Amino acid sequence: MSLEYLTILSVMLVVTFILEKNNHIHLYHSRKERTEIIGLFFLVGVIWDTFAIWRGHWAFPAGKTLGITIGLMPLEEYLFILIIVNRR
Repeated sequence: MSLEYLTILSVMLVVTFILEKNNHIHLYHSRKERTEIIGLFFLVGVIWDTFAIWRGHWAFPAGKTLGITIGLMPLEEYLFILIIVNRR
């Protein structure tokens, strides 16, 4: 079941792209603005999640993720933050 979290994230990403394209949703005025805002919120999200994991507020059970970690967080959590931030 290590691909379960990654599969859910992938489905969420595909569905949001489809909805964005079908409904012609444009939240940013330029690519530069989009990149800056996404980068800022991604950084805040990574700091927030890393702190929460460090404090023991939540954890990621072994065998439920791919096992690839960067710092304290699994790769899927970085993708989750990126997907959530990108869809704002």
